[in-house]
Amino acid sequence: MQGNHNARDEFRTGLTKSLPVMLGVVPFGIAYGILAVQSLTIGETLLMSVVVFAGASQFMAAGMFASGVGGITIVLSTLLINVRHLVMGLSLSPYLSETSPWWQRLVAFGMVDESYMISITHYREQGRPQGSPHFLLASGLSLYVLWFLATLVGAVAGASISDPLKWGLDFAMPATFLTMLLPQVVSRRQLAVVSAAAIAAVGAYVLIPGKWYIIIAVVAGVATGIILETRAERRAEGEVL
Repeated sequence: MQGNHNARDEFRTGLTKSLPVMLGVVPFGIAYGILAVQSLTIGETLLMSVVVFAGASQFMAAGMFASGVGGITIVLSTLLINVRHLVMGLSLSPYLSETSPWWQRLVAFGMVDESYMISITHYREQGRPQGSPHFLLASGLSLYVLWFLATLVGAVAGASISDPLKWGLDFAMPATFLTMLLPQVVSRRQLAVVSAAAIAAVGAYVLIPGKWYIIIAVVAGVATGIILETRAERRAEGEVL
């Protein structure tokens, strides 16, 4: 009984902590629906939200469909843009190492940038070696349902909009990510990592065709973090000695 009670509490907490982020997901989902139906049917637009459930990839795929890009290229491009999920999953894995493989697969599908950020923050604040998968499930499930509903609204509305980009709807995605990222930057080291990734992303976007700027930004951010962390550890060891 105690385990069920804790599971319900964690699920409820996951829902509650996801509410602020859900407000930002709504315009993001509506923007995707509006943009996607310019090149896809309403059914195809909704199916992508149900099966893929990855906002950045869906935005990119919709644009590539509109440009007449081939299916294999779209699949490989979306795979490339979602490589970051491997890094996110690795950082969450220590908190779910004792969770059954079935649970791990279930919550992995619902892990998007928003649910990851909420969950990793919650697990760290708890200060325990293991976190509850029910928290991540609640966050991912609530965002999944809301994303589908927002996509539906956008897809229906988009059928009557001839040029959605003139409304600035393509800015919904970066605005959502910035809203999640900026509150997490609370130290100089984190600021350095974010700055390095941002500079690398902008530079690669301007100089290199395709979506390589995403991978380059990840590599730059990780490398900067490792360098700064190594220096801090060596400095601490020197002080101890």
